[in-house]
Amino acid sequence: MEFNPNENSDDNDVFTPPQAEEDITLEETDDGPQPAGFNERFLAYVIDSAPFLFAHSLTVSFLRNSGNPPSSVIPILLGWFALYLVYQAVLSSGGRVTLGKYIMRLRVVSADGSPLSFPKAFIRAVGYMISGAILELGFIMALGTKDHRALHDYMAGSKVISLKERGDLGQGIVLALSWALMISLGWAWIHNNVLNIGPQEKKQIMAAHRTLSKVGILEEIYFQRNGFYTNDLKELSNLLGSGKNVKAMKDEMMRTLDYKNLMISSTGRDYVIKAKAKNWRKTEVIVSSNDIKKQKK
Repeated sequence: MEFNPNENSDDNDVFTPPQAEEDITLEETDDGPQPAGFNERFLAYVIDSAPFLFAHSLTVSFLRNSGNPPSSVIPILLGWFALYLVYQAVLSSGGRVTLGKYIMRLRVVSADGSPLSFPKAFIRAVGYMISGAILELGFIMALGTKDHRALHDYMAGSKVISLKERGDLGQGIVLALSWALMISLGWAWIHNNVLNIGPQEKKQIMAAHRTLSKVGILEEIYFQRNGFYTNDLKELSNLLGSGKNVKAMKDEMMRTLDYKNLMISSTGRDYVIKAKAKNWRKTEVIVSSNDIKKQKK
């Protein structure tokens, strides 16, 4: 049928559109603050930790340079550790923020979004240490969990939210800085603990060398009595006399050496004693008749 607007129509006729089967309403959604990403959380953590690590390093260096015993470092370490816990607990509770989170525009809240209480914030601060103690896995898990929650967040019933949305440029800068820092810190750890021999390993190697030097002294005593060196450890141990001294020698070897790899080779005119230290690399330590002769000179 063709519609003609000039045709007369009943004034009482009113066009009424058909009713939909169900009323259509627009639902407003409010997701609230977005969870903070792993990279921005990492940068905040570095900013918060750096002053404490720097102050601790300065304090320890000062004590050592002043001639204080190594044991004096322990109270300082515990003091800075306690101060860091208080710093994190106080400024992560009640809607407050730490320096790192202020710079990165982040905040720690309860899992339901309410301000975190002080007791829970303290548990979270202690959880930081646990997260780091298990090869940083407690922090790394934030890469794949809901709301990017780390182990210490689950312990305290907390989460970290972002207070400011960053653009693509800002996100790129955060990504580049965080991964550059992670690579630098990872390389520094590998360099100090894997490529280089650390202080603890040096102590273990030196202890192994002292033990082998004692065996070398026994070789020299044996030579004075018999006119030649021996490769028989039992013959050398007989020089100690009492069973108490023999036991002490064996205990020291078990403590400082990989005892199964101890080897004494001798031509009668000289000798070489080899063993592996108890460090994780099993560093080979060697003492020879030439070394003992040089020490006597």
